[in-house]
Amino acid sequence: MKRLMITVNGKRYEVEVEVVHDDDAIENPQIYRSPVPTINSYVSPVNTPLPKKTKISAATKKTLTSPINGVILSIPVKENDAVKSNDVLFTVEAMKMKTNIASPQDGKIKTIHVKVSETITAGQILITFE
Repeated sequence: MKRLMITVNGKRYEVEVEVVHDDDAIENPQIYRSPVPTINSYVSPVNTPLPKKTKISAATKKTLTSPINGVILSIPVKENDAVKSNDVLFTVEAMKMKTNIASPQDGKIKTIHVKVSETITAGQILITFE
């Protein structure tokens, strides 16, 4: 039995209804309920516009920034070297793993801003291209 409130011609009635068959009901629904309320349970969705895409400036194309935090293990290139896209420019150790950082473009290296054994952070400028 379900108890429902209905309105007929402006008058509200409380009624009990026996459900014989419900097409919308899911048998044995498995709903996960968090034991502790999360911040999302208190925040209602808001229709906010997405940020506008920014154009990549020429200055951005001329620099290479670190995608990760780590320590520079090797720099197999030097200033004034011509490099091609995907050439390895740095080997970085992060979380005991070696990661190669490759050139995103063809170009000539103007300045290398870091040296071997230096600790770097994500977003730090590593190289400036001409």
